[in-house]
Amino acid sequence: MTRTRLALLVVAAVAILLAIAYAVLPLVLAGVVRQILVAQGFTEVQVQLGYPGLRTLRVRAVELAGSRAAHVFRFRARDIEIEYDVAGLLEGRLIRVAVPDAALRLEPAPAAATKSAPQPTAVPLPGRWVAAIPLQEVVVEKLHIDWRMSDTGTFTGYARGQMRREDARLVARLSLADEKRQLFELNLALTAAGELTATLLTPDKPAWPVLDVSATVTSRDAKTVETRGSIDAQIKSLLSLLRPWLPLPEPLAQLDGRLKARWNGTAPAVLPAQAGGAPSLPETAGSVSVELSGVQMGKLLSNGMLRLDATLASADRAIRWRIADSLRISARIDPSMLAVTKGKIDERVARNKQACVLRAPRPISGELVFAPSDVQLTAGAGAELVLENLWTPEALITEFRVRLAEPARMTYQPTSGRIATAGIALTVSASAIEPMFAAIGTVENVAVSAGIDPGPFTPLPPINVDRASMSLLGGRLRSRGIRYDLKSKTNHLAIDLENLDIGRLVAMERQLGIEASGALDGHLPVSVTARGISISGGRLRARPPGGVVRYTPTEGARAMAASNPAVKLVQDALSNYHYAKLEADVDYSETGDLEMRVAMAGHNPDWNAGQPINLNINLTENIPTLLRSLRLADDISEQVEKRVLERSKRKR
Repeated sequence: MTRTRLALLVVAAVAILLAIAYAVLPLVLAGVVRQILVAQGFTEVQVQLGYPGLRTLRVRAVELAGSRAAHVFRFRARDIEIEYDVAGLLEGRLIRVAVPDAALRLEPAPAAATKSAPQPTAVPLPGRWVAAIPLQEVVVEKLHIDWRMSDTGTFTGYARGQMRREDARLVARLSLADEKRQLFELNLALTAAGELTATLLTPDKPAWPVLDVSATVTSRDAKTVETRGSIDAQIKSLLSLLRPWLPLPEPLAQLDGRLKARWNGTAPAVLPAQAGGAPSLPETAGSVSVELSGVQMGKLLSNGMLRLDATLASADRAIRWRIADSLRISARIDPSMLAVTKGKIDERVARNKQACVLRAPRPISGELVFAPSDVQLTAGAGAELVLENLWTPEALITEFRVRLAEPARMTYQPTSGRIATAGIALTVSASAIEPMFAAIGTVENVAVSAGIDPGPFTPLPPINVDRASMSLLGGRLRSRGIRYDLKSKTNHLAIDLENLDIGRLVAMERQLGIEASGALDGHLPVSVTARGISISGGRLRARPPGGVVRYTPTEGARAMAASNPAVKLVQDALSNYHYAKLEADVDYSETGDLEMRVAMAGHNPDWNAGQPINLNINLTENIPTLLRSLRLADDISEQVEKRVLERSKRKR
C-alpha cells in the first residue's frame, strides 16, 4: 500500500468520523442541554435540535416543566433560531435568540408539591444581570399564556417582547393582550450600576404611562445591600390594567387618583430561610414617603389626599415603625356614608365642599410583631390623631382628638379572622360640635376619658367611661363610671347637669311670648336598651336665687282668657313671675315621650301686691317630634331667606 493510498484512507476515515459526529451532534447537544436544564430543577425536559451552521442553530422543539412561587408551569416552544459567531460562542455568548411561537401554562401547585426544605435566598443585584446575560438580543414574537390563578379565575392571552443590550445596559419591551385586545405595554431598562426602571403604558394610541418605577439595589459590603427607589402611578388606569389578576370589590374598583412614593434602606445580602410558623424577618432599616392626590371613589369620596412619612426597622419577628408628624389625610366624604339614622340630609351638609382632614400633631410610634399564631400591632402611649371639619347629617365636628393614654395592642389571627385587643385606654376631646337635628346650640369642650376591655372586637368589648363632660346651653353636663356592654340587655348611666341656662332651654320650644332666666342643675338616671333610651326618676332644680318668667299672651290666648277666669289668672301671674324655687321630676320613655312635673314658688311684683304664687305644672312632649319640628322650622326659615336673596339679585 502506497503512502498516497494510506493518506487517502486516513482522510476518508476522518471524514467519515466527522460526518458521523455531525450526524449525531444534534443528539449530543440536545443531551447536554437537557442535563443543564435538569440541573436547574426543571422536569419533563425534551429538546430537539437541528444541525448547527456556522452562524445559526435551530431548536426544533423544547418542552419542560417546573415549579416556582407556589405555581407549577409547563413551557413549549418550536423553531427557535439562535444566532452566534464562533469567537463569541467560545466565550459562551450569543448574538440573537428568536422565538416565533411558544406556549406557557401556569396553575397553582398542589399542597404536597409546595413543601420543600427552606433555603436562604440571596438578594438579587440587578446590576450583575447586565454582565451575566450572555445575549445581545432576544425576540419573542408570540407567547400563548394560559394562567389559572385560582379555582375560579383563569387568564388566557398572548405576549410578545424584545430584549437587547445597549452599551452597559439592557432594555426590554413587553406587550400583553387577552383574546380581545391589547392590555398594556411594559418598558424596562437595567444599568450596570444596578438601577432598574420600568414604565407601564396603556394600549391607547398614543400610549401614555400609568406606572413609573425606579429601583436601585447595590452591594454595600459582603453582608449588606442598599436599596432606594420611587413609584409614580395613575391609580384608576393601573387598577383597570390589573383587573384580570386582581379582582377588587366595587367601591375600591372605582378608586382614582395619583400615587407617589419614595423609599431607601438597607437589608442583609442573604435573606434567612423561612421555616413553618411565624416568619423570621431580616434586619432591615429604612424610610418611606407616600403621597396620594386627587383621590376619588365614585360618589363616596372626592378631593382626597394623603401624605405619610415613616421610618421602619425590622429584626427577628418584629417591625418597628414611626410615623412622622407630617401625616395628613383629607377628603370630602359623602354625608350619607356618615349618617347614623336614615332621613333627609341637611342642606348645609349636602352643599358643603370642604374636605375633612385627619392629621397627626406629633409622631406616632409602634411595633408590628409576627407571632406563631397571630399578628400583633402595638401603638405607643401618647399617639394622637386629630380629625377636623367633619360634616355628618347629625352634626358638624370642628375638631375631634383621640389620644392613647397607654400603649395599645391589637392582635389578628389569620386562621380564624379574629381581631382582639389587649385593652385600650384613651382620651377623646372635641372643641365644638354643632348638632344638625335641632337648634340646641353648639356643644363645646367635649372631654371623655375611657377604656376598652380586653377581648375580641366581634362584638365590641365593654367600654368603660371614667369621666365625660361637655358644655351645652350655657352650662355643663358630666358623667362618671359608665360601663357600656353590647352583650347586656340594659346599660345604665347617670348624667349630672350644672348651671344650664333656663332661658336657652325655653327658647328651644320657640313658643311666642315666653321669656325666662335662671340656672338649672339636675341628675338624670339613663337606661339604654336595643329599643332606645329612657329616664326614670330624673330631678331638676333651679339654682338660688331663682329667676324670672315673663309671658306675653298672643291674641288667641287673650281671647281664651276673656272667657276663662282661670286662664286669665295664670296669664296675669306669669306676666312677670319671679320664682325662688323651681323643681321638676323627669321621666322619658323609649318611644320619646317626655313627662315633667314642675313645682314653682314665687311672686309677681306687678300683680296682686306681690302675693306668693305656687304653681304645679305637668308638661308632656314627644321629643323626636319636637326635634323634627325645630328642624322643619330651620328649613323653612332658610328657604325664605334663600328666596329673598334670589329676588334681590334679580332686581339688581
